[in-house]
Amino acid sequence: MTDNDNRTFEVPRSKNARVSQQKLYHGTNAVSPVVGVMLMLVVTIIIAAVVSGFSGGFMETPRPTPTAMFDVHIYAHEGLTVNSLPEVYSPDITITEISGDALPTKDLKITTTFTNNTGAIFAGNLSGEVAIRCAGQYSGVLVLPGSNPISSVISSSTGGNPLWFGDPSAVLTPGQSLTTAVQVCGSGNSPVDNPGLDYLFGVNNIADLENSGFGQGSVVEIRIFYTPGGVILFDKLINVE
Repeated sequence: MTDNDNRTFEVPRSKNARVSQQKLYHGTNAVSPVVGVMLMLVVTIIIAAVVSGFSGGFMETPRPTPTAMFDVHIYAHEGLTVNSLPEVYSPDITITEISGDALPTKDLKITTTFTNNTGAIFAGNLSGEVAIRCAGQYSGVLVLPGSNPISSVISSSTGGNPLWFGDPSAVLTPGQSLTTAVQVCGSGNSPVDNPGLDYLFGVNNIADLENSGFGQGSVVEIRIFYTPGGVILFDKLINVE
């Protein structure tokens, strides 16, 4: 046969070669769809998380920060009239809201810092409801008007009072004052101890505070915080009267 035959002939391959090529072909086709589906799932989850975060942020209404003006006085020798006892005295503190918003006391924190003439620092703070026991009775550290500031006592053995600082129902409004509740324990000799002031100044008793140099003319830094927003409503150096 003289004519040239231009057809090409495939070289027969072994059975193992054909099987390997089929595996490679099917394996390549299987991986691509799986990777694509996984990527789509990841992207969908990320988008859902972002949308959820934005919608949650829009739904939450930010809590407005209140405004208030305060008048704070610290007395070194506040005179007290106690039944069956001669006039006695005790250091005392009063915090009066002059103007502004109604303030739930549970949202407030009060701090004090006092440095005596030797450089020693006395500091305390009050946030939340605290009951102080005296002679089997309980008193709040700071009380609102309507309760006897000398005792501020209730008969409950667990404490708690809607007038106490930090009680969920205690709300300070313009014109009202918070004052430390003095408790006359023992003989009632001056200076009568004031557990509320002890707590705020971080001392064991009033005698320790006076022995540290606290008295008329001392300077105490008072701060009042609005705790939900971490905002300072009042920050001032107060001269003890």
